[in-house]
Parts: sequence; structure tokens; C-alpha cells
Amino acid sequence: MKSEFPAVKLLLLAGLAMASAPALAINCAKAGTPAEKLICSDKKTVAADADLNRAYNAILKQAPNGEIRDMLVASQKRWVAARDRALDHLIDDADSLPDDKTVGEAARELIGGRAAQFKETRKGSTTPEMIRLAVQQQQFQAQFTGGEFAGYWTSCDVLPRDYAYYGCFSTRHYQNNDRICSVDESWASGAVYTKRYVADVVGGKPRVVASCSFNSSDEACASVGDTQAKWNTQPEQPQHVYASEPLPKIDGEIDASDDFDWLKSCLTEPAYGRDVSTGQPGRHLQK
Repeated sequence: MKSEFPAVKLLLLAGLAMASAPALAINCAKAGTPAEKLICSDKKTVAADADLNRAYNAILKQAPNGEIRDMLVASQKRWVAARDRALDHLIDDADSLPDDKTVGEAARELIGGRAAQFKETRKGSTTPEMIRLAVQQQQFQAQFTGGEFAGYWTSCDVLPRDYAYYGCFSTRHYQNNDRICSVDESWASGAVYTKRYVADVVGGKPRVVASCSFNSSDEACASVGDTQAKWNTQPEQPQHVYASEPLPKIDGEIDASDDFDWLKSCLTEPAYGRDVSTGQPGRHLQK
């Protein structure tokens, strides 16, 4: 079970707690942290923070159900934690920024980007993109039984390239009866790396029967067992994949729709997993 996490996933442990009420704009009369004091030192940044607060409360009002509202609240707490980490670092080391940007400008750009994220919609729609993705996830998961191992473990942080971009990556698990199909996505050395896992619940614990990795096209982990598939059907049991506590079932900062075709096959077709009579991998996992 997940007792330790890779470095890329340690970034958000402090910001994962759920909250029942929305976080308000910074009260500059009570600013206590270095990040809050930085934001409050500039009128334009204070105005940006007020705009973010309005956008946040507006998206909360559009949440169609309690699960999505709770997700939005947790997501914002996660962002605030990442914002403070980034600004605290820049306050101590302003040389981390490009030469043409001040720490105050970085704070304002970061806050403005978050407000824009809450306001983002698809053309012709009034539904915020974060809510659309969460609803899509709920609808997809409704096809399956779910289970204690299903859920999203998401890591988000302000990327240090210019301290303006806030990005999220996740390990996401889907369960149907005793089959668990997982996608583990991470960022390293300027590229996205993805692993897929197929596991069966044995004795109340996930047992991985196959894994596959890729960093651009998923042809190497194809969903139809073709000759290009490179599944490892004798994998070591990974130490950092399955959480020891229940995970959130949805996350509107993660677009997992590209996984859905593969996941549906993985969760419903006997060709994934092992043949119980022979112990051999199913045909979709054969090389």
C-alpha cells in the first residue's frame, strides 16, 4: 500500500485536507504570512485577489452537487498551498525569476491565472471547464461498481520555469468488481510520463498482473493487444501506486477523457488480467 510517495507527488501533502466552507480573499488587515504580506503590498495584486475570490464563489454556486462542490473547495485549498510555497521561495530567492519579472508581478500573474481557470468554459457553454470535467468523470465512473481502491491522487504545483504556470498530474484508479485499472501520470525532465496498471483484488489487496509505460503516444500500451503492445506481465508489485486511505473520486483539474476507451476495455473485458484456469495473461496483455 502507498506508504511513501515519489518526489513529484510529495508537493501537495499539506494541501489535501477537505474544507466545508470557501476560502475568502485575503484580509490584508490580518495578513500574517510572507505570501499574504507580499500580495497585500500592491494594490493591483490585492485587486487581482479580490477578482479571484469572486470567480471562486461564482464557480461554487454552479456546482451541480455536493461532491463537485467539495472537490472545488479542496482544489482551491490545494492551490493556495502551492501559491504560498512558490511565493515564499521567490521572496527568499528572487533570482529564480526571469530578469524582467518582479516577485510582485509573479504573484499577480499567478493569481490572475487561477481566476481565469475558474472562468474557463468551452465555446457555446456556460459551464466552467472544471465542473464539466468533474461531471464527465462522474458519468464515466457510474458505468462500473467502483470500490475502495478507486479514486484520484493528484499532485499540483507552480512550475519553476517562470513561476506563472500551475499544473496538475495524477494517479487515477478505476475499479469494477475485483478489477482495478490505473493510470499513473507524472512530470519529469520536461516531459509527461505515463504508466498503466492492471490489477486484481486478491485477499482484499490489489495485485498487479501487468504494467506498461510510455511518454508520448500510448501505442506501446495499446488497448487491443496488438503486436506493438509492450506490457510487462511479470511486474514487480509497485510500492507507490495504491493509497492506504480512500481517495477523492473526482478532480476537475484533471482531464482523464483520453483514458476512457482503454479503461472501459480494461475494466470489462476478461482479456485483461489473468486466465484463472491457466494463470496466463489475457490476450490483450500478451506480447
